Amino acid sequence: MPNNLLADRIASRIVSRLPAVDISGDVTDFKAAYELQDLVVQRLVESFGEVAGYKIAWNNAAQIAEFAPNAPAVGHVFSQQVYWSGKKFDDNEFKQLVVEPEIIAVISVDIEGDGHTAESVLPKIAKFYAGFEIMDRRGCTDVTLAHPPSIVVNNIFNFGLVMGEGVRATQVDHSTLDTVVKLDGTEILNATNAAPQNPAEAVATVANTLSKRGKKLRSGDLVLCGTHMPPFEVQRGSLSVSMGRLGEASFSYGSSSSP
Repeated sequence: MPNNLLADRIASRIVSRLPAVDISGDVTDFKAAYELQDLVVQRLVESFGEVAGYKIAWNNAAQIAEFAPNAPAVGHVFSQQVYWSGKKFDDNEFKQLVVEPEIIAVISVDIEGDGHTAESVLPKIAKFYAGFEIMDRRGCTDVTLAHPPSIVVNNIFNFGLVMGEGVRATQVDHSTLDTVVKLDGTEILNATNAAPQNPAEAVATVANTLSKRGKKLRSGDLVLCGTHMPPFEVQRGSLSVSMGRLGEASFSYGSSSSP
């Protein structure tokens, strides 16, 4: 199927919260996956607003080794899916809500070119925030979930983010942060140094990846810096995350969830 038609079909199913189509036979490598992802993103901005930032995936040491040289991977975040702490999502907002607690970076000035490191990008990050990545896997089959290029084409299932409090990036030592996640008041994670990598390094990786594709991180962009625990599905309820000096973020999903 021609890429434009395939992109139309994929984007339509994302917007409609329908399971992804099996494209494992059409997209066999990451170069093709990113080319198709760009076409899908062009269509998604019509429904979700302009690109507001990016997410990084597969960026812990084990995943980088497993998926080398194609990890970490990068997806897009859209402006109409950026939410502040306290957001209440309706029951029908998602087909299959999957959540990851993450540090969120806010870029202060454009980051041009490649060859960036954690040290070179840190002065270009305004703040780090505590938050969640919101994903909708939409009941996708094992074929899609087991095929990394298909995951990339489907924008790595991003459906937005929730961000809470934040502090100046230069004041954050990620290795000392205690990440505590609660679901309906029950603690499901309590870990120190749970970030998959230095968040500034994650930003540098996103900047370098975008540069190779003729893009760049812009002032005001948000960057999801990688999950602090395995992604988990949420049927409904109230979620909160605290990250030490970064503060807290929370949201609720479904009519039975508490404020």
